[in-house]
Amino acid sequence: MRRAPAALAAIALAALAACTEDPGTEAGAEPTWSVACSAGSTPVEGLGELELDCLGDEASTSVGTGGKPLVLVLWASWCIPCQDEAPEVQAFFEAHGDQVDVLGVDTADTRERGRWFAEEFAMTYPSAFDPDEAVRTGLGVPGLPGVAFVAPDGTVAELVVEPGVTAESLAATAEAAFGLELG
Repeated sequence: MRRAPAALAAIALAALAACTEDPGTEAGAEPTWSVACSAGSTPVEGLGELELDCLGDEASTSVGTGGKPLVLVLWASWCIPCQDEAPEVQAFFEAHGDQVDVLGVDTADTRERGRWFAEEFAMTYPSAFDPDEAVRTGLGVPGLPGVAFVAPDGTVAELVVEPGVTAESLAATAEAAFGLELG
């Protein structure tokens, strides 16, 4: 009986891989997405002085807060719920990026696939590249997607580990976690 769930999981993974091909890679094109990161000066609780490469420009970036609340969004190109949430996170950033910093964290992925994902979803917020899942494990996020709401002092005020976030739910959680009124 245990073989049936394993076989179904293998079939699902194969189907997922077939459905998430990088756009343009067959023609040898490279992604053009390149949003620079800005380093935070206050380390995030559970991550310490973690530095990752910026997905957009490959510069070393300290994962931390820079004086404003920070929303860390853990995603990957192969993650179907992440694909569903990408437009919602972008809408949240467009509406509230002046009050709350947003940093995506491309997790357990390849740089090229992550850049294709960011390009496909027209992401205008920065993302760090975390192939070794340091952020996910450091924050205790069991799987993707995950969202950490980090106060300016680096403490994790709220952690959302269930898929299905929307721009509205992100705003409501940020308001509650940070004591803000987002307008």
